[in-house]
Amino acid sequence: MAIKDACCVNCGSLIQVDDKNDKSHCMFCNCVFDTSEGMRALESPDEFEFPNEEQPEYEGPLVQQVSRGRAVAPAPAPTPRTRTQEKPFEPKVKDLPKLTIPSRMKVIMIVAFVLALGILAAVLLPTISTRNQRHQQITEKLVVELAEENVSESSINVQNLGSDYIILVLDEKPSKDKAVEIFNEYCTIRADVMELDSASFKDTHSAVTMRIASTDGGMEISEPENESAIGGAAYKELE
Repeated sequence: MAIKDACCVNCGSLIQVDDKNDKSHCMFCNCVFDTSEGMRALESPDEFEFPNEEQPEYEGPLVQQVSRGRAVAPAPAPTPRTRTQEKPFEPKVKDLPKLTIPSRMKVIMIVAFVLALGILAAVLLPTISTRNQRHQQITEKLVVELAEENVSESSINVQNLGSDYIILVLDEKPSKDKAVEIFNEYCTIRADVMELDSASFKDTHSAVTMRIASTDGGMEISEPENESAIGGAAYKELE
């Protein structure tokens, strides 16, 4: 057996034949032809017309195992891949490191806090003590000045660090002139206790607000800009 290249005399396909067989079969068009003619068609194709006519179904014993013709057998379809179900995205959360404060650092922080409180107390306590003493002195002197008005220490409430706000409670509502007089007396006493410049109206009067209350109503004199404003723009009747 000798396998030779040949050409189908009907369709012109390149095939391989066994030169020991008298007949050969074209697996492309089912044409059965003389083996010698097929080999000659390969060597001298110009002598053949290759009509490519339809051939009857071949049922003979000749089966060509190898071919190199124009047609190519289709490649097998790839097996579809089964898509694996993806796992839901889960963000990775790193555990935060546990912050621990060394014992020595804790002690330092506590000591620093205590020292800060001590410094604050050292600054504020004398200031508060001085303020309270000043309020007491002003109250005592005002009680003496307002003896005719039957005023007691419980009727006087001096406020603020600068002793610039006072609430005075009287049995009867004073007249406007009397209220101005009481205001001036308070400002004089305050300036004396706080050692203010008595010649400066701004230092002695402009920062002061006085509210006088009684069962008949009240009045307020608030931060007068000048002498005339005490009974004018700074004066207000209270219901």
